[in-house]
Amino acid sequence: MSLKKNLISNFLLTASTIVFPLITLPYITRTLSAESIGKVFYVDSFTQYFILFSAIGIPYYGVREIAKIKANKQETSNLVVDLILIQFCLALICCLLFYTLFLFFPKLSGFGTLVEIGCVGIISNAFLIEWYYQGVENFGYITARSLIIKLLSVLTILFFVKQINDYKIYYFILILTVTANAVLNSLNFFTKAFYHYKLERKILRHLKPLWILFSINIAISLYTIMDTIILGSFTGSQEVSFYNIPLKIVKIFWTVMGGIGLVLIPRMSTFFANKETLKTQELMKKSISIVAMLGIPFFVFTILFSNTILTMISGTKYLKAASALQILGIVPLIIGICNVFGTQYLLAIGQERKILYATIVGFIVSIMLNFLLIPVLSYLGSSIACVVAELSVCIVIFLYAKKTICIRVDYQLIKLICSSLAITICTWFILRGDFDHLYLLAISFTVYMLSLLFLNHLVFKNHFINSILRFSIK
Repeated sequence: MSLKKNLISNFLLTASTIVFPLITLPYITRTLSAESIGKVFYVDSFTQYFILFSAIGIPYYGVREIAKIKANKQETSNLVVDLILIQFCLALICCLLFYTLFLFFPKLSGFGTLVEIGCVGIISNAFLIEWYYQGVENFGYITARSLIIKLLSVLTILFFVKQINDYKIYYFILILTVTANAVLNSLNFFTKAFYHYKLERKILRHLKPLWILFSINIAISLYTIMDTIILGSFTGSQEVSFYNIPLKIVKIFWTVMGGIGLVLIPRMSTFFANKETLKTQELMKKSISIVAMLGIPFFVFTILFSNTILTMISGTKYLKAASALQILGIVPLIIGICNVFGTQYLLAIGQERKILYATIVGFIVSIMLNFLLIPVLSYLGSSIACVVAELSVCIVIFLYAKKTICIRVDYQLIKLICSSLAITICTWFILRGDFDHLYLLAISFTVYMLSLLFLNHLVFKNHFINSILRFSIK
């Protein structure tokens, strides 16, 4: 599949990542209590931590290695089964640790059912093998399957989650979605792509590179998941929900940013292997332009319309979280830039150690700030710690990338930033009247996009925008 089709498929996938939560999150926040939602978020933070632990970097390692050998069916089959076995064994260990933690950690007492559901999610992830389909660039299949299962998940939530105490059913449906994806992916691979497998000692060759990626995952998880655990340990379930609701909104957008990097890893690896430096630089420029077009308006809109966004998505009872949303709004932009130089470039060229060093810096910054700020600022302290940690990682990764490839700030990108800010602020002043929340956001975003395209495409002749409009990546 061409890069153009891959990006279109990824756009549809990421668009669904935005649309479906916009349907379920408002419904859930109005149906369940803030305390029950906080319980789900709290237990799920442990679940996600153990999923990352059991994966030990396989999602990224798998994409890169599959891209190298996808033409050889035998080697591909061996690699896939090797990685499934490694993750499955680690998943069993993680489930045992999770249940032990439930027995001896007071904060988890009373959450037995949620913990058991979380263990199902940990096991299911071992068979998800999404990295295989990304490595062979079969993004069309990923998108089609994901859209169908997400639609069924939304309908199931709307049908079964009816009362304030249905939070266990809600969490079960979330994990069932992961399990369904894993079953379909595994069945599709073993019936259509699997050739033959023989267990050999060569399975151990994966452990060294996986250890580095595992260390990266642990560091990342500690400053992206431990904030919720630390916040819940210092405060209560309600404060956890006041932090996680805006974080969920922000994560919708930073998932979009992360998707761009995953699509381009195989192509970037090819350019680097062939020593095509100019193509590598051009691909990075295009990535930065996409990140800027998506990240800047989201950041400004979260500052100007935080109350409107929260009211529309989660109702007035979460308006207290508006300040947290304003603080966290810049995170997708930071992560997007970080992914261009980290996931898309350094990881693709085999420099994952540099990413490890950067994530260790982020881990140290996050843990220190969470312990310092949460006792004073509660969930706002977690928000500040998240932003500063991500920014520190981005700076370190940028400095490492700059040593191996020429990175220049293009003045066209500066014009894009300036025009984006100016247009968004003007739109805010125009639409300060008493409008319905959904109408206000829809009109604001429409005016912004039309003005941005006009100024950058027709007035400034911005080659970034022009290249995106022509979709000229070959």
